[in-house]
Amino acid sequence: MSVASSPSSNIQQERATSEPLLWRDRVNVGLLALVAVGLGMLFFRWFFKQSEFSSHQIEDWGHAFFVPVISGYMIWQRRYEIAQERPRVFWPALVAIITGILGYLTFSIGPIPGVHMGQGLFVILTIWGSALLLLGPGVIRWLMLPTAYLVFMITVSEGVMLRVTWPLQLLASQGAYVMLGLVGMAMGFTVDVDGNVLTVISKSGVEHPLNVAEACSGMRMVVAFIALGAAVALLSTREWWKRITLFMLCVPVALLMNIVRVAVLGFATLGDANLAQGEAHTLIGTLLLIPGLGLFLGVGWALEKIAPTEKVKKNDKDKASAADMRFSLKKPVTGLLIVILFGSALGMGWAINYYKLHLDKLPIYPPGNRAVSTLPTETENWVQVGSDEIVSAEILEELGTANYLTRLYREKNPAQGEQPMFIELHTAYYTDQIDTVPHVPERCFTGAGIVQTEASKEVPMNLSQTGWLVDEEASTDPATIYTARTSSKWSSVRGKRVRLPRGIEDVRLRASTYHNPGGDELYAGYFFIANGGVAASAEDVRLLAFDLGNDYAFYLKVQFNTQSVTSHEEFAEVSAELLNDLLADMMLCVPDWVEVQAGRYPEGNKNAGAED
Repeated sequence: MSVASSPSSNIQQERATSEPLLWRDRVNVGLLALVAVGLGMLFFRWFFKQSEFSSHQIEDWGHAFFVPVISGYMIWQRRYEIAQERPRVFWPALVAIITGILGYLTFSIGPIPGVHMGQGLFVILTIWGSALLLLGPGVIRWLMLPTAYLVFMITVSEGVMLRVTWPLQLLASQGAYVMLGLVGMAMGFTVDVDGNVLTVISKSGVEHPLNVAEACSGMRMVVAFIALGAAVALLSTREWWKRITLFMLCVPVALLMNIVRVAVLGFATLGDANLAQGEAHTLIGTLLLIPGLGLFLGVGWALEKIAPTEKVKKNDKDKASAADMRFSLKKPVTGLLIVILFGSALGMGWAINYYKLHLDKLPIYPPGNRAVSTLPTETENWVQVGSDEIVSAEILEELGTANYLTRLYREKNPAQGEQPMFIELHTAYYTDQIDTVPHVPERCFTGAGIVQTEASKEVPMNLSQTGWLVDEEASTDPATIYTARTSSKWSSVRGKRVRLPRGIEDVRLRASTYHNPGGDELYAGYFFIANGGVAASAEDVRLLAFDLGNDYAFYLKVQFNTQSVTSHEEFAEVSAELLNDLLADMMLCVPDWVEVQAGRYPEGNKNAGAED
């Protein structure tokens, strides 16, 4: 008596006789290696940059190294299902591949260069499209989740991060305040909170302030916890409702553990203030990932107890076929894909060399590496009050540069019968960090609990041009380069004529108003000097500094804060009065971009002969 063969067994028999074993056929392995090499060549710069981000900021983005491993394990879990599918060529996938490559080029050497997060999304799209082209929808449906999970290996744009950190900072400080308050009732210490600054007061009355800096805002932990929670959800169960439940817990668990982290740091300051700083601070935050993982696993265990997953037993024939993984890459489409990948990689390299594009910016410093702290403490109209502000190690890390100045000036000669004006100058110099979004009041002040009362607007500063001269040799149509002299009495470099940045005569201050926790109205505004020009927004300065025609990139943030004015126009006027006195000295603290473009500075500059 004969038993009719099932359709699936017929397919397996057909595949066993007509297709080679993927991993045992040298031609298959060679073709697969060529596809991988083509992807590696095309996206080498992105992978290299991502590895730099992950290794240099291990506490923030170190999890990115494990994401491909977890994604690979997801594929291994589905090896039986994948083996049951019959791979086929899917030509429409060429649309995804071409879109991915063009998108990557757009964010690399096109109109929107240097956006790492945008590049990464198109890298994943191209990888997914390549798999879809060679394997077809039947196989790729099992690869959708592992491919989507690769998104977690992309470093999130700092602009996105900073916007999210605003509410998270306050949530962390307020939550930790409540938690520490409960503990303090039992242990005899008290806690106070002002914005995002916690103050733990010991029994003896000693105050231990703890600034919930952006490193503690929770954004980094949210990214890591979402990746961790998604991994638990995808690996521990195959039921969608359980996965969604676990995934929805990612953000609440991350925020809860971040509140716990801030509370632990606050409690630790009672014993040793150094435990809330540096490596100890990072270690405490990293260790709290362990109880976070325990929470995810505990919820998964509880869901499994409530609604056990029905186990599907694999028979020996299924397991054997899964080990076989039979399909062939010996098709014209594989050659076409290899040509597209290698051609795109070589074409991008040719374009970079032919058009002399500079994707990687070199650091550049002013002559003598002059720091902004050398700005005069006194000018014709202003004098310093108190000492320069020195920030903590955590804030310095978030600021991203040690070349900064925060100084309060007082008006020397107020109008008769009026109180003198007070205005704070904050300036910070950055170079080579074109991926960094500058820290500006709309982000930092809001994160510190200072409420912005109205939308920011750009106000003309109307600087005085007294003493300015046109530099005829440096000026090119339509840009006019002016020069001005440093202060002859108070400057450490007296009477030196220096070049001013392009567009300084029309510079605008991006101004906004705030109410701090004490209820006082605060005006804050800023502009940037970047690669020889000026910009009024964080987005504009990034585009200005990331000119692909330049080897070097720098920007100087110039920010003013005051409570002595009552309108944006008055604020711009007072800020301009201080800037009039300091501008020439300020230009000694940045490279002369005309000299840079001419190739005369710095030593070894390759821009000799280039036009501005």
